[in-house]
Amino acid sequence: MPDPKRPLKVFLCHASADKPKVRELYRTLRRRGVQPWLDKV
Repeated sequence: MPDPKRPLKVFLCHASADKPKVRELYRTLRRRGVQPWLDKV
């Protein structure tokens, strides 16, 4: 079980065609206290 004091970190890997949905997921995760990493290039 993760330490409740440390935020969960997530790497989001995706295909170019999925970028809009992955960005939506990124924002949702941020709102829930997760630290996602997304290559925005």
